[in-house]
Amino acid sequence: MNKIVKTSVTGVLIALSTAVTAGTLDIEITGFRSDQGQARIVLMRGQTEYDGKAPVFLTATTRIEDGIALWKGEGIAAGDYALIVHHDSDGNGALNRPLMGLPLEPYGYSNGAWTSFGLPDWDQVAFGVGSDRVHQHVHLRMNAFALAGQMALAGLAPLLLVLATLVVVRRFRRQSKRSV
Repeated sequence: MNKIVKTSVTGVLIALSTAVTAGTLDIEITGFRSDQGQARIVLMRGQTEYDGKAPVFLTATTRIEDGIALWKGEGIAAGDYALIVHHDSDGNGALNRPLMGLPLEPYGYSNGAWTSFGLPDWDQVAFGVGSDRVHQHVHLRMNAFALAGQMALAGLAPLLLVLATLVVVRRFRRQSKRSV
């Protein structure tokens, strides 16, 4: 019975120490193309989660109003964290990457870190949460290579339409000349 009491007391002390060192995380997200869809937030605790070697601490979504999304996390245990946020414009819960793995939705990282290839270094994205309120502003951007690919694909469709129209017009003219 003595062991049970010690374990319970230890559990209560751990819970109390965590509650005392728990903080609040306010996230402001800007850079949305529209208010359609939602902002998707991935909060990772420690470099192991950031590197994909452990499940992420928390995922959340929040609505977008007037080009801004706000999210508040209360009771976040003290520690080092990193954020990846993206505009889930189609609401599918994932960062769309159909073109060679390049993101087709705007995204961003904590501390304003950015890279066009892979993830920024942990040191660039890491921030601490303690007993105080922590504010993170994340501005979403498009990957330059994905944006160039989208522009090329968008430019390709009108070009193909023009070429198809020219082919149809030429055939129509040939048939008109033959029938005269």
